[in-house]
Amino acid sequence: MTTRTTSGAQAGDWLVVPVPPLERGWRWGRIVEQLAGPGPARFRVRWVGNDRDSVVAPPAGYRIESAGDWPVPPSSAIGLWPDPVGAHAPEQTS
Repeated sequence: MTTRTTSGAQAGDWLVVPVPPLERGWRWGRIVEQLAGPGPARFRVRWVGNDRDSVVAPPAGYRIESAGDWPVPPSSAIGLWPDPVGAHAPEQTS
């Protein structure tokens, strides 16, 4: 799995944000574009299950997931628990 930094975000990648209040779930949105400008990172995204774009400044704990590793969101784009980090990690062989 390739988690990208904000500077490496590309259109088509996923913006994954924790769902409050417990941050046990994750909401997935396709990045349409990263908006230029000073201050915190801002993205125009299309959330899974929604047909409109929205502009967001992601909350603490967000991450960018590569579209190559996640061509579609995991089984549910909201309410994943535990955190899917490592779900695509290669298996260890002896």
